[in-house]
Amino acid sequence: FLDVRITYSTRDLSNRVYASDEARDWAVKKAEETESTLGSDYPTLVRSMLPSHVSGGFWLGLPSHFCKKKLPRTDGVVSLVDEQGEEWPVNYLARKNGLSGGWKKFSIDHGLVDGDALIFQLIRPTVLKVFITRVDGSGKTETNKTNKVEESIEH
Repeated sequence: FLDVRITYSTRDLSNRVYASDEARDWAVKKAEETESTLGSDYPTLVRSMLPSHVSGGFWLGLPSHFCKKKLPRTDGVVSLVDEQGEEWPVNYLARKNGLSGGWKKFSIDHGLVDGDALIFQLIRPTVLKVFITRVDGSGKTETNKTNKVEESIEH
C-alpha cells in the first residue's frame, strides 16, 4: 500500500455546486458514447461522480461484478492513467470493491466535481486508463484541465 502522507491546501466547499439529474444524465450519456468508440479489447465501466467521490470521504466504490471478474482478488495498488498519460497510484480494496488512498489526489488534481462522468478502461491487470467527461450547470463539457494543488510530503 501507499505509505505517503500528502497534505492539501484547504478547498473552499462553500460554493460547491451539485449536478442536476439532467446534467448528470447528459454527462453519462456522453461518456457512454465515448466508451463505445474505445472498442472491446479492454474492459470498461462508466461511473458518475457523486459528492462522496469528489469531496469529504473521497471513496470511489466500483461495481462488484467488474471488480470480481477483472481486478485483483487482493488489496493492492493500482494505477490510474489520465488522457495525458500521467499516472496516479491508488489503493484498491478488493473486499470493499473500491478505490481509497490516492483517489483523493487524483480527484483533486483533475478538478473532479459532482456529475462528472468517468470511463475506466482496464488496459493492464492493475492499470486503469481514465477518460473524463466534464459537466457543468448547463450540461456542457469543459476542457480537460488539471488543477495543481500545493502539496507536501510528510515523512
